[in-house]
Parts: sequence; structure tokens; C-alpha cells
Amino acid sequence: MRIPLCAAALLVAARMAAGAQAGESHLMRLADVHGDRLVFTYEDDLWTASAQGGDASRLTRDAGAERYAKFSPDGTRIAFTGQYDGGVDVYVMDATGSPPVRLTFHPAPDLVLGWTPDGGSVLFRSRREYPYRGEQVYAVPVGGGTERKLAVDRAGLAALSPDEIKRMVADSQT
Repeated sequence: MRIPLCAAALLVAARMAAGAQAGESHLMRLADVHGDRLVFTYEDDLWTASAQGGDASRLTRDAGAERYAKFSPDGTRIAFTGQYDGGVDVYVMDATGSPPVRLTFHPAPDLVLGWTPDGGSVLFRSRREYPYRGEQVYAVPVGGGTERKLAVDRAGLAALSPDEIKRMVADSQT
């Protein structure tokens, strides 16, 4: 039984290598767009490119994984969820590339959703409150500081109106 499994694994690897040599594209995930710029995750790093197509530039090269990148409202910064040294936290960096700055330090995973309309805080979801099982939405100031929990029951996705009074929320449990 071991020999057929090894042979099958080698066959799959050979087909994948042949596809890569033939110029096939790979999976680019979790994209966000601002103007004509696109930021996305590929091989657990952040990349940026023109929304019209062309070459992409790698923004991160860290040993950890970067996901859920979102442009700030003015397009000058990118917030993302980074997984470094065992933690899953919120980070922010310049849209043209810079060392990431960590904004959250809680042991629960913090997953970036977007920005407040003024660009002063990053929205994220987290399961911080035990025994509450749903993810709740928080905002953390870009300049650092304490997170504030938004007044919603639970959410998987969220967005705020410019006055931050109206909220659009999608429950992750359905």
C-alpha cells in the first residue's frame, strides 16, 4: 500500500511542476482594491499590483503569514492580520512597503476587517470574551492604544458609515 501512495504523490508533484513551468497562475487570495492599486495574499505574503494587471511587488517577506490586508481610506497604509511568533494580531504598514507595526497584543486571534471611515482606527474581529463563542468587532487606533469593542452582538464582516453610527454587519455563524 505504501508504494502506490508514494507513486501517486510523485505523479501529483510532477504534474504541479509541469503546470508551473507552463506559466499557469497560482492562487492569489483575500484581495482589496483602492483606486487602481490591489493588495493580496500569495504564499502567505502581501503583494501589491495595478488593478489593470502587470507585475506584482512583494511587500512582506517575513517567516510568518500575512492575510486580510485592507487599504486605509486614503490608500496610504495597509492594515493586515499577521501571524508571527505564535500570535495572530493586527499590524499596519505603509502601502508602498515599510516594517509592520503591531497594534494588538491579545492571545485570541485578531482578524482585520477594514478601517474606520476617518482612517484613525483598524476594525477587527476577535473571540476575546470567554465563554462567548461568537466573534465580536473591535477598533484599535493606528497610533497605538486600547481597543474599543463596537456595540454589535457578533459579526464575521463589518463596515461603518462615515459618521460611524450606521453599521453593516454579517454574522459569521450563519
